[in-house]
Amino acid sequence: MKAGLKTGENHGFSDMEVEKHKMKAVLKTGENYGFSYMEVEKPTPKPHEVLIEVEAAAICGTDISYNKWGQSAKDFASKFNVKFPFIVGHECSGTIIEVGSEVKDKKIGDRVAFETHIPCEECFQCQIGNAHNCMNMGIYGTSCDGCFADYAVAPANVAFKLPDSVSFEEGALFEPAGVAMRAVEESKIQPGDTALVFGCGAIGLLAIKMLLASGASRVIAVDIDQYRVDMAKDFGAVGVNSLKEDLSAIVKDLTSSRGGVDFIFEITGSPKVYETLFDHLRLEGRVITVGHPGGPIPINITQSINLKGATIKGLFGRRIWETWWKLSSLVESEKINILEVVTHRYSFSQVDEAFEQVNKGAGKIMFLKDKNRV
Repeated sequence: MKAGLKTGENHGFSDMEVEKHKMKAVLKTGENYGFSYMEVEKPTPKPHEVLIEVEAAAICGTDISYNKWGQSAKDFASKFNVKFPFIVGHECSGTIIEVGSEVKDKKIGDRVAFETHIPCEECFQCQIGNAHNCMNMGIYGTSCDGCFADYAVAPANVAFKLPDSVSFEEGALFEPAGVAMRAVEESKIQPGDTALVFGCGAIGLLAIKMLLASGASRVIAVDIDQYRVDMAKDFGAVGVNSLKEDLSAIVKDLTSSRGGVDFIFEITGSPKVYETLFDHLRLEGRVITVGHPGGPIPINITQSINLKGATIKGLFGRRIWETWWKLSSLVESEKINILEVVTHRYSFSQVDEAFEQVNKGAGKIMFLKDKNRV
């Protein structure tokens, strides 16, 4: 990525033309703590790409990890070939303002949200309907520049057209809400079942709403952040702060007749959770893993899986485009309000303040288009 053009070095452009080629963006410049908000070149879409004016974008756990740059961030970035500097962010929506010469199914003025997983559409997995886990997959905002910027470019095949009744803020949440929805789908939960959710971030909170809407009799939600535990309670879950309360005792009390919960959703990515995770699962129960721990996790296969008859389903992304269409229908029909997870809103110029708020307590944090942008 090139730095923004400077007025004194306009390469044949007038000052006004140079201004049109600029934008502000949030960048990760290297293996260090924090992000940089700076001026860069406004991207031009390649033949198969679209350019959007970003209307709304949301902070994800991956963005928080990249901001801190711990082991989990290093592992994920390494797997998907990150190159510095790059624009961060991958949950977003906006309006298409330019299309590449080969794009036929999108047009200027379309309102879209971006899918994070960029499939090649040619490999075995893509051919059998698993494009979400493509063998040659790129990750938006990691393998390439992302969307924490005034304008963002992406392949047209990851742009989902939003219904007119769906707001830009809702559209920016389709990516994380899609993860929650697919987790619930993959669990095969039945009315009357009890679920245990580790992690009350946005995906966990959205999963709680969807589990209860799917007929779960009870959802036990666990976190070490009291702010998020309280949000989970407001959403109808039995909220547990595992730093202050005895989770094991609570689970045993609520599930004594069946010997544990029917389903566990691990969304934190914390290695420590796995130390006792299977203790809470009933025989023949099911575990859905969503969070990405940094490094290997020791698990007693005999005790925790074989003798329990446990089923484990790993989850990576949304089904393209099945999950998106189902979620879109739920939001459009107002069967679920995904905006309830949003607690704070900022402009990109307030990026430092936004990530500071993460540590102070927050649900989903949203960036909205800066009305004062150049």
